[in-house]
Amino acid sequence: MRKRVLLPLFSITLYTASATAEDKPPVAVQIQPVKYQEYSQPIQTSGILSYKSQQTLSFKTSGPVTQIRVEAGNTVTKGQLLASLALDEINAQVDEAEARVSLAKKNLKRFQQLHKTNVLSLEKLQSAETELTIAESKLRIAKFNRAYSSIHASAAGLVLQRHVEPNELVSPYQPILVVADESKGWVIRSSVTDQDIVRMAIGDAASIYFDALPAQAFEGTVTQMTPLATNTGTFEIEISLPVGNSQLRSGFVGQIDIQPSSGTKVALIPVTAIIQSEVNDLKQTAKVFLLDQQQQTAEQRTVSLTYLDGRMAAVSDGIQQGEPLITTGAGLLRHGEKVNVIASDEAYIDTKVQQEQ
Repeated sequence: MRKRVLLPLFSITLYTASATAEDKPPVAVQIQPVKYQEYSQPIQTSGILSYKSQQTLSFKTSGPVTQIRVEAGNTVTKGQLLASLALDEINAQVDEAEARVSLAKKNLKRFQQLHKTNVLSLEKLQSAETELTIAESKLRIAKFNRAYSSIHASAAGLVLQRHVEPNELVSPYQPILVVADESKGWVIRSSVTDQDIVRMAIGDAASIYFDALPAQAFEGTVTQMTPLATNTGTFEIEISLPVGNSQLRSGFVGQIDIQPSSGTKVALIPVTAIIQSEVNDLKQTAKVFLLDQQQQTAEQRTVSLTYLDGRMAAVSDGIQQGEPLITTGAGLLRHGEKVNVIASDEAYIDTKVQQEQ
């Protein structure tokens, strides 16, 4: 009795499921033709903005500071006096050196006359010549130290930092001022991995975004790449920005998108076309659906991905140029299922590429 009850129920269940599958309407989808093109994935990094030419200025000698003529933020002209030390001591050293030179010259002249009359030996004459040479060298050193007891601007620029105040006693080479040569422009320095450095070249374009100016993109160019990795295994790069933007400030943190000039042939597809993605042995693959135009059904295909981000994926193989890729509606499909094409997304990728470039 129990079997006679269950069999009809089981048969009804199968019939109902079959009827439901047959009655299911085709899934509405959108398609786009597969289009291979030359494309390179942007390299993303960050760095600190600074002037290309930024100098820390110091005195050659020690002593009390008599004057600091500039403040941080002041502009300066080439040759302008910026700071100086009290020169009493250094002037005394110059006077002493000049007196020693004068005395050495007199001694040498006298010794030369004595040597001519054979009263003085050649050895003593040569010793007098050496004394004069030493005295002249010490005079040059004293004058050199006096010249570097004041600081002059080597070029027109901007004072970034001032480290001391008048009357302070400073030591040789102690930082006094930091001055930037604005005519050399801006640079932003960063570091990239070994996988990224091999994709880059001098002259590659870069877009820089600063937190302080979020609505504006600044254009730059890769101008330096170090051939040797740092202790962290990364490579230092330098990106130059144009001269003359008054909005920028040294120390801004920038987010950088570098567009490598060399790329590979890939098909760019929206991530909505991907129904599954996985990584096997460092190779990333994905499953997509293509339209079988004769049968008007969905054909599942496995493709290889070069990379995948939040909005698009780059496919290197697995699909052919011009094949109709199902984009919108792919997540609702099964292999061999009937579809109803309602629109095409053909313009999507062209728009995306223009935005990236």
